[in-house]
Amino acid sequence: MSIRKKIIISNLLMMLVPLILLLSMGMLWLQTAGQKYWKPIEEMYEDKNGVISAQNLIYAYQEELWDTNWSELESLDDEAADTGELTQTPEMVRLRKDLTDLGYHFTVLLNDETLYSNASESEWMQVEKLIGPIPEQAKSVTVGNKDVSVIKCSFYEDGEECSIIAVSNETRNVLGSQSYLQKYVVPYVWIFGVCAVLIVVLVNACCSRWINSLIIPPMKEIRRGMQKVKSGVLDSEISVLRRDELGEVCEEFNEMQRQLKRSKEEQMKYEAYRKGLISSISHDLRTPLTTIKGYVGGILDGIADTDEKKKKYLLAVQTRTKDLENLVNQLSSYNKMENHTFNYQKEQTDLKEFVREYLEDNEAFISEHGLDILLSAEDDIKLVMDRGAFKRILDNLLTNSIRYREKERSRIEIRIQKKEGRIIWSVADDGPGVEENCLEKIFESFCRLDAARSHCSEGSGLGLAIVKRIVIDHQGMIYARDDAGLEICMEFPES
Repeated sequence: MSIRKKIIISNLLMMLVPLILLLSMGMLWLQTAGQKYWKPIEEMYEDKNGVISAQNLIYAYQEELWDTNWSELESLDDEAADTGELTQTPEMVRLRKDLTDLGYHFTVLLNDETLYSNASESEWMQVEKLIGPIPEQAKSVTVGNKDVSVIKCSFYEDGEECSIIAVSNETRNVLGSQSYLQKYVVPYVWIFGVCAVLIVVLVNACCSRWINSLIIPPMKEIRRGMQKVKSGVLDSEISVLRRDELGEVCEEFNEMQRQLKRSKEEQMKYEAYRKGLISSISHDLRTPLTTIKGYVGGILDGIADTDEKKKKYLLAVQTRTKDLENLVNQLSSYNKMENHTFNYQKEQTDLKEFVREYLEDNEAFISEHGLDILLSAEDDIKLVMDRGAFKRILDNLLTNSIRYREKERSRIEIRIQKKEGRIIWSVADDGPGVEENCLEKIFESFCRLDAARSHCSEGSGLGLAIVKRIVIDHQGMIYARDDAGLEICMEFPES
């Protein structure tokens, strides 16, 4: 069942259920305790000869008679008076009709002067027979028997007296046994009840239509958006038609769609990265394995026919085995760092003292590879760091400079300084630089930039990627600059 139908049915139930319950309770009350109250009211208003009904009618027209233009009534011409026609005021016409329906003829007097009368001489004779001539001093009279009923009512305005005398005999009593309550009050109650029900139905229909206009369009928009997401379209946002709860749902749907789009793009990027990673690992494993296979084959085939050649081949195999071991270690460390499972042992360290100790411990390596290192550092710069991880940073950066240099010796400058609440640590070499558009790529895993670094095949392609991961895990940032060589800059928040 649709929401539209559910709204209509719920609104109808809200209207019909209380109405049925009220009617049931009302009928039950009338059949039980209500009889004690309803029957006396009916008997009180029961009026077989119509006297009370006619009297109530006359009083009901009292205000209209007060508003009657008496001068117009006085100006009735003789012909209209003789014919008994009353055409001057609608009030008189309505009164005549209502009294006639009750079986009454009446006379209208203004200051004891007859303005209108449709009562016959025989009727007046019956009145005089009943009570004699109606005394002028009697302003209101109500009397009757089984043959005739007489009602006189007087009204006053601006010192003038208007009197109505109504006469009825039993043969013209149209009302019969119906009471005034049955003939006039009960029908009006029913009319009022029907009108109330119609108004409730109309309001119910308008409210249902209004609620439908609030709910259905946003739901259709959400459904349209879901169909597009299902078909794979993630760049078409739905319209937010209003700023209410459904509008918030539409906003959340759009945000979900944007998140799905970002996730899909990241997944595609990751998939491309994964394929490149597998390809790079395969390439880096294949190269030393091919070399090892070639040297082992040379030994087995007797190409290395002297002890000197065999030793040379075995040393080459050992070197390539170490390359494989280094690659596997690099991959293992990088995987742990990427998955945030690498355990750092952080402690507050003086960065200048740390670098100085590292250079002293690796003096033989530095001298062997022809490195001239200049340290320029400010005093008392402390950083919470993992000493082993930061040693790997220096290992990778120095190895990177050695691997890609074009001269026998390299000049490396290490600078440590504070600037605007940040610790800046940079390592710059005098080797071949990197093109501006490739500076960000060198931190990607297995990145190869042959145009800038001519001996790239000698490395694993993970050195700078590991350096970046360590810096990020220490809440730092890293970037590269090309300034007569490659400069790696690392910034950390001050501890």
